[in-house]
Amino acid sequence: MRNAAFTQLTDQPGPEYFPSLSPDGKSFAYASYAAGNRDIYLQRVGGKNPVNLTKDSPSDDTQPAFSPDGDRVAFRSEREGGGIFLMGATGESVKRLTDFGFNPAWSPEGKEIACADEGIVVPEDRGNPNSRIWAVNVATGERRLVTKEDSVHPNWSPHGVRIAYQGRRKAAQRDIWTIPAGGGEPVEVTNDAATDWNPVWSPDGKYLYFASDRGGSMNLWRVPIEEQTGKVLGQPEAVTTHPLIART
Repeated sequence: MRNAAFTQLTDQPGPEYFPSLSPDGKSFAYASYAAGNRDIYLQRVGGKNPVNLTKDSPSDDTQPAFSPDGDRVAFRSEREGGGIFLMGATGESVKRLTDFGFNPAWSPEGKEIACADEGIVVPEDRGNPNSRIWAVNVATGERRLVTKEDSVHPNWSPHGVRIAYQGRRKAAQRDIWTIPAGGGEPVEVTNDAATDWNPVWSPDGKYLYFASDRGGSMNLWRVPIEEQTGKVLGQPEAVTTHPLIART
C-alpha cells in the first residue's frame, strides 16, 4: 500500500470536510465554508465547478453521506434545532429524519442510518465522554440503541453485519472497535497509545481503514479483519507515510 496515489479534487478557499463518494464513483459531496457558512457541495470527480446543495439554508450543514443507491444524501444540519436530515442527491426535497445525531452512516441496504450523539472534526475535540451510537429507521424515524460504551464515527460494514466506531477507552486513549449491527459485545480493533479514529470498511469487508498518529504523524492505516466476527487478522499497516491531517 505504500504506492498509493493521490489526486487533488477541490480547490475552494478555506478547509473542506467530510467527503462522501457517490456509489458510482463519478461525483462526491463535501462540506465547505466557502459561502460564509458551512454548506454541502456536490462536485463531479475530475470537475472544477462545485454546486452548493444547501445554499438556501443560513444554518450550518455538514457531514454528507450518500445513500447506497446514490439517490439521497443524509447530512447533519443545525437548522430547526439540529439533527440528521435527508435530501435528494442534487439538493431537493429536504426533510428531517431525527432531532439529534452526527456523522450519519447508511446501512448497506439503505433502510437504517447509524449516527452518534456527538460529532467531531478532530479526535481531540471531545466534549461528551459518553456518546452512543443509534440506528434510525429511514422510513419511520424509529431509533434503537446500538452501543452502550462511548462511541462516535459509526461506519457500517459492507454486508451489514457490523458497525465500526471510534471510542474513548480512558481519559485520553482513543481506539477503534466493531460491534454487531444489531447490538451486542464490542470487539476491539486497536488498543494502544496512538490516537486512532474515523474507521471505514473496505468494499469487500476484508480491511478496516482508519486515521492514526501511530507513525509519528496523522496518516491512513488499515488492518485485516473478519467482517462477521470483528476478529483482527493481522497488524496495522500504513497506507500513507507522509504528513497528513485526516478529516472525515
